[in-house]
Amino acid sequence: MTVISKGLAILLMVCHHLFAFPNRISAVDYKPIMIVNSLPFEQLIGTFGKLCVAIFLFLSGFGLYKSFEAKGIFTLQQGIKRIFNFYKLYWIVFFIFIPIGLIFFNDTIRYTWNTKQFIYNLFALIHTYSAEWWFIPVYIELIFVFPLIIRLVEKNPVVVCYLSFIGLFLSAFFLHIDDIFSKYELIQILINHLGTDLIWQVMFVTGIFFAKYSLFGSMERFFLKAHLNYRIIFLSLLVFCYYIRQYALKFVIDTRGTEIEGIYNYADFLLAPIAIFSFVKLIQNITILERLFLLLGKHSTIIWLTHTFFIYYYFQDIIYAPYYSVLIVIWVFVITILVSIGINLLINLLHLPFSKSKPK
Repeated sequence: MTVISKGLAILLMVCHHLFAFPNRISAVDYKPIMIVNSLPFEQLIGTFGKLCVAIFLFLSGFGLYKSFEAKGIFTLQQGIKRIFNFYKLYWIVFFIFIPIGLIFFNDTIRYTWNTKQFIYNLFALIHTYSAEWWFIPVYIELIFVFPLIIRLVEKNPVVVCYLSFIGLFLSAFFLHIDDIFSKYELIQILINHLGTDLIWQVMFVTGIFFAKYSLFGSMERFFLKAHLNYRIIFLSLLVFCYYIRQYALKFVIDTRGTEIEGIYNYADFLLAPIAIFSFVKLIQNITILERLFLLLGKHSTIIWLTHTFFIYYYFQDIIYAPYYSVLIVIWVFVITILVSIGINLLINLLHLPFSKSKPK
């Protein structure tokens, strides 16, 4: 289930970056499937695709707890090892793609050489070379604190739930005080990371609780007992997730005002597991779809790290050349999966000591 769910998440991520930001693809064009409410259908799906972040973080918490459950222990040393293994993969991608920008696109502000900026990006302290790499420190920092979270979860899960939601609502405070430390760059970066971590940790913690209490199994039993184990039901649940995220919560923002803008992201900790469960059930036993999403899930980490270099930064004209939106999506995956295969071959040729474990 986890690998298929990663496949769903990476599909949503690619659609999000391909179609959700018209201003970032103004130099190219595509043929939409249809127009809905004066907007391309792809743009609506792309906006919904932001749910991919919650899905990835949910799966990270879920997978890490399953690892802890299997071994009965998860130490700080184990966490650091996972982080270092991820860094090694990140650095390979970094030293393949970033020099391309610094050499061939150095007429842009993004890829103007700056030693300090290069070092900060190298360790994912900032993400000026690829704006979409903002997720990297969130992932790394949540792995780092996972041993502490798991101790608290095992002792008092109610307190962890309480602290998680307190942290969520404190996040806005940290995201708006970094300017106070304008003379202290590293402190600014630290505070910004803390604010971002507090926003997204609730999705990570939700994944832990779903693994701990086998909630997917409970959902499975409920749908069987209620005689609701039909694809039309799971498709309806996916439509429900789309509607809640795209319309119901935005209506709340329009009603209450911009001071709560962005709060629709906070509901993703509930929508992510519903979307995961519904999607897996929807394609269950459809062999061709299962294999397709297993393939996407298998290569999801490198696709995540590399796809926006093609979509935004280096080869946008080539990516949108197929013109028809469905063909563009397929074309992105063809290219990025080939890149992933190439990078994995490079790792094997260099005999780099990577752990078999992948980001959960």
